[in-house]
Amino acid sequence: MMDLKIKQRPSALLSCNRSWLYVIPLICLALPTVSSAMGSNGIEAALRATLSQHPALTGERANIEAKSYMGDSARAARYPSITAQASIQHTNNYPIGIRARQPLWAFGRIDNGIAYADADMKVETVALLQMKRQLIDETAVAYARVLGTRERLEVAVNNELALEVFYQQIKRREVGQLASIADVRLALARKLQAQARKSRLNSDVLVAENELLALTQSPVASTQMVSAALTQLPSQEEVMLLAQERSADVRFKSENIALAKADVDRERSAPMPTIYLQGDYFYNDQAAGTSDFRIGVAIEANLEGMGFAAYGRNNAAGARLQAVNADLKATLTEVRRNVTSLYTNRQAQETIVASQIHSVAELSEILDSYQRQYDAGQKPWLEVLNMQRELNEQLHQLAQSKNDWLIYTLKLLAMTGSLDTLAGEVDQTEDPAQEAE
Repeated sequence: MMDLKIKQRPSALLSCNRSWLYVIPLICLALPTVSSAMGSNGIEAALRATLSQHPALTGERANIEAKSYMGDSARAARYPSITAQASIQHTNNYPIGIRARQPLWAFGRIDNGIAYADADMKVETVALLQMKRQLIDETAVAYARVLGTRERLEVAVNNELALEVFYQQIKRREVGQLASIADVRLALARKLQAQARKSRLNSDVLVAENELLALTQSPVASTQMVSAALTQLPSQEEVMLLAQERSADVRFKSENIALAKADVDRERSAPMPTIYLQGDYFYNDQAAGTSDFRIGVAIEANLEGMGFAAYGRNNAAGARLQAVNADLKATLTEVRRNVTSLYTNRQAQETIVASQIHSVAELSEILDSYQRQYDAGQKPWLEVLNMQRELNEQLHQLAQSKNDWLIYTLKLLAMTGSLDTLAGEVDQTEDPAQEAE
């Protein structure tokens, strides 16, 4: 195919090649907003693979299961407890004692312990959601970087083709004594530079694909572009509200506040006594040598350290509550800062992309003009090659700006939970404990 192109008239081939280079940025601009006609989008497959196979999520789910068992243990405090005691005495008597105790009233101590265990499980469940959101963000960004690196590689490949055409043209002119050997060497040097850049970008593509594979844990086709419907965002104010309402970090800190409040209630009720319905059965009683059964009501309390230990723990729980309240405010501030930064950068990239598209169009026309002037003997060969280099750099910048815009968009979508459904997540308005079930 390359030989067939070289046999064509150089000027016509160059014009065709430059026209293709001009079309590239327009195609690249549309790529992130083209819907796939073949099944689910590649990014959807990547997100689902990450959430179903990433090992970090397996460990976090195990933590939730452990917390659920702690809740079962706290609820078991409502049930009767049985103790038994047996001994051997020198009188060949074998007294055996069995005691059964059913809590009647613990002044909220058991209920507060259960409430604390439930709140602790909710915190762990939201921690799982927080980890999922982080992995969704990382996977979406990794997928976008694969697309962006491939776009820049495509620009590099087309630049190498254009320089190959230039090189073949100048060689023919040098054979016909219409160009110097220095011009040939300069064209060859530029072609070799283009080849080196293409090689670097080939390596970058492999690195980007490997980063995506580390998240998905299995190969995922990463050639399909992100759909236009997905990349549409509302106004900055609406995105800000969505981020504050749906942010996993905010929910995690809110559940920590609920846990701290449950801890305060638990510590406050910890010194309270417990009233039991108690039954005792004695067999071979040491004193009487007979069996006996007794039933009654017992009260049990433990005032550790004359009550100062409980006082200290209660104050510590109150201080922890103040700390998590302040932490929530700091998290809300951080969410607002991130949304503002991402949205502003996204808008800036839109402006930059529009400007770069116009610049690419102008540079393509100038390159055509320089080529014609060189053929007419009015421009040196160096200016033609320099213009090709400038056009190529502008195309690379355009591809990078488009990819940055896509990354900012996906990060905002991940922050607001808009990628959860695409990733196979449940509706985040539901109670997190339902997700754990």
